[in-house]
Amino acid sequence: MSRLSARVMRVVLLAGMCTASSLAVSALAAGASSPPNFAPGPSATWFAYKREFIAPASGPGPVMQHAKYPRVTNDDYRVTGQQPTFAFADIDNPILQPWAREVVRKQNEIVSAGKPAYSRHASCYPVGIPHFLLMPMTRPMYFVQGPKEVVMILTSFSDVRRIHLNVPHSTNLKPSWTGESVGHYEGDTLVVDTIGLSDKAPIDGFETPHTDQLHVVERWRLIDEQTLEVHVYVEDPGAFTTPWTAVQRYSRTEGIARRTSVANVAMLASAGEGPLLEAICSENPNSLMGLESIPIAQSKVPDF
Repeated sequence: MSRLSARVMRVVLLAGMCTASSLAVSALAAGASSPPNFAPGPSATWFAYKREFIAPASGPGPVMQHAKYPRVTNDDYRVTGQQPTFAFADIDNPILQPWAREVVRKQNEIVSAGKPAYSRHASCYPVGIPHFLLMPMTRPMYFVQGPKEVVMILTSFSDVRRIHLNVPHSTNLKPSWTGESVGHYEGDTLVVDTIGLSDKAPIDGFETPHTDQLHVVERWRLIDEQTLEVHVYVEDPGAFTTPWTAVQRYSRTEGIARRTSVANVAMLASAGEGPLLEAICSENPNSLMGLESIPIAQSKVPDF
């Protein structure tokens, strides 16, 4: 190769590199990024910060624990030794329509009377959406991300949620426990739209009800390697006076094990325990604590 040819080649390569660099800078400036990876390994699991939604910075928010009755969860008990308490809602939240407020008030009455107020999920009923987002406390949540769907799995009773990617909602959708979730990636965020939810499962641990008009939109995003955050938009003109928003955050299991003494947390998984553990609920034929008012869920209709 002549000196002139070599010099021309260097100029061409340099120009190509500059063009590629310019394109990369332009892409970054436009906010382009890779889809988030919620499952970098088989032991990459997530724990919720708390069993109730976090209120938004402003605007209508979710039903919250009553300020006069601080909640002590079983998870708190394992760390502090405090006596666990049941959820007790602040029913003055203006998002509640009168009939929905009455449902939550009756749940509060059960707690005030000193009676057990276990959730239906404790008796093996599906947890529903968006209540699903509050469950990975004592045992974690796993992600399986594929090109056509994202699967979320709760270790507690192996609840499975499927999010179908880049497809429209079905027509003539029949309401079900977890409804139909369709999603897509917007840069570093997984956006999930869920409809078709039956009114059988409550919104949260306060037994906040909803109708089959419920519509939930979630935006899942990694804040850093140890923190996953989801912003939730909820609307249901049958149960709420206005749409409202909430936040939930999760911490990586391995991060908790490294940062916190888990000697008193009997059921807390750690990275050393490996991948998903199988946990079956309804093989136990007895109602939780003998509560016949919430019998164990049974499958009475064949799947075929």
